[in-house]
Amino acid sequence: MSALSFSKALRNGSSALALSTLALIGAQPALATDGIFGGGSTLASLAERQLSADYYTASSSSVLLLYAGIGSGSGQRVYISNDPSQGFRGAGLDPAANPDYTLGFTSYPYPRIDFGASDSPLPSNFVSGYTTTVYLWDQINHTTAANGSTSFPTADVGDPIQLPLFEAPVAIAVNLPAVDQSTGTTTAGGTTWTIKSQFSTTAAGGRIQLSTAQVCAIFSGLVTDWNSTATIPTLSSTGVAGTEGFADANTWHAASTAGTPGTGGGTAYASASKQIKIVYRSDGSGTSFIFTNYLKTVCPLLDPSNTYGYVSIFSTSALPNNNFTQLINKVTAYGRSLNTTGADGSDAVAAAIGNTSANYGYIGYLSNDFVAPYNPSTATTIPHAASLQNDYQRSAGVTHPGVSSTNFIAATPTSADAAWGVLSLPASANFADWNVYAQTFPATTYLPGTGVWVDITGRSKLPLAPATGAYSLVGTAYLYVYSCYGDGRDSTPAATRVSDLLGYLKWHYGLTAGNAATITANNGFKALSTGAGSWAQKIGDTYLGTATSSATITAYDGFFIDGCASVSGTGAQ
Repeated sequence: MSALSFSKALRNGSSALALSTLALIGAQPALATDGIFGGGSTLASLAERQLSADYYTASSSSVLLLYAGIGSGSGQRVYISNDPSQGFRGAGLDPAANPDYTLGFTSYPYPRIDFGASDSPLPSNFVSGYTTTVYLWDQINHTTAANGSTSFPTADVGDPIQLPLFEAPVAIAVNLPAVDQSTGTTTAGGTTWTIKSQFSTTAAGGRIQLSTAQVCAIFSGLVTDWNSTATIPTLSSTGVAGTEGFADANTWHAASTAGTPGTGGGTAYASASKQIKIVYRSDGSGTSFIFTNYLKTVCPLLDPSNTYGYVSIFSTSALPNNNFTQLINKVTAYGRSLNTTGADGSDAVAAAIGNTSANYGYIGYLSNDFVAPYNPSTATTIPHAASLQNDYQRSAGVTHPGVSSTNFIAATPTSADAAWGVLSLPASANFADWNVYAQTFPATTYLPGTGVWVDITGRSKLPLAPATGAYSLVGTAYLYVYSCYGDGRDSTPAATRVSDLLGYLKWHYGLTAGNAATITANNGFKALSTGAGSWAQKIGDTYLGTATSSATITAYDGFFIDGCASVSGTGAQ
């Protein structure tokens, strides 16, 4: 079965969070000798299930990676607790759907936890005071109750390890109509929509192009209607703070035949009031972390005097955050409001935004694999995406779509890779060094083209990556694994668990032959770089045993070496 077929099967099932991998590939459960059990981030869930299916078939492996899409917050919780019973989608919510196959077990939760996953990094105090709430799950009544808190058991499982799975662009997901490319307009429900920047009804980022100024205006509550022509703050190519109308960036796209590219701005997107409805992740979401990291980095630069409240709203220690309500609270505290609706999980956010006329005007944020064209489903639950201005375009004078016959940047594997070029390889095996969002500009760094006007010292690098083709809203999904593994709760030997895990990860990162990079790209993500001096090589040499390393993931066998060197227990169960 092709990667595209896998993609369709995963997305067109009764639930985007269904756990089955074997059902997709038509394999018999008895052929699989073991699983690698875990879950978390819904951003990574679809890609990882497809990768697992291909690893099982094309690589002739007898091992399946079984991934529960339970959200980033729950992904951290199962990892910290090393407890499969914590694998549900949040306090008071049912666990993810039961698997429809057997692999030595007949019901969910999984028999053990080998990994967790999240789009946000582990907190810096993860091994020095950080705790998380754990819950009792009533399987009969489908209820949960808080059952105290727990901290990461370093003495038992070794040092924490967080590995970036791939380069992950997050799309600004939109439900806006396709317009006539010869006029830039269409009429629906008595409202005339004018989207001059729309360059395609199907291509990545083709539905609308949004400037940084527009994104910040929307998510600060400054602009709440697509009919708006309100004044918003912006930044000139030379770094001078100024203003323009919200609709000024509604200009003709590059190669437009309806009007001269880069001109025609000022026409409101909607002829009558059409509220901007923001759909956000209501559960603990690493996608929210990536998005709020972007907003915190770029928006205050447009409004340094806080005339429009951007410093008050975005420059806060509460951001970035897995919880989008932290941003909502800041907007409310400033005296504004956002017209929002929350949804639990990426699949629910995609469904809430949708692509039907009833929801025109809805906007949100989703990983690339949940929007068109990377989500190949034709269902009404699949939104489109916007192209975004990056800062290098601003410095080159591309303030609006089509200026200099240049469009803004779509979320693609290539544009994500351009942004990742700003990052340095981690300096050590310490988990904190693998936090890509903590890589910041050194003193003293200024925005390109601004001379000494706009100081970006200490700001996160990814949203301001100095590359012409860089997509500014990008991050990663992290896989959390243990340094030291013991025998599993299901009596699977530690050596088997580690052998299975290392085999999969070497394949996933392109250290052994396979289709992992292609499948990752089909989902709209970019595999980490391979070869000498690459991310993949660094991961392999540090943790996967491709070079001698004291941090290599190890099976506890009575000897305390490498990943088990610092433990006093018997490894993760």
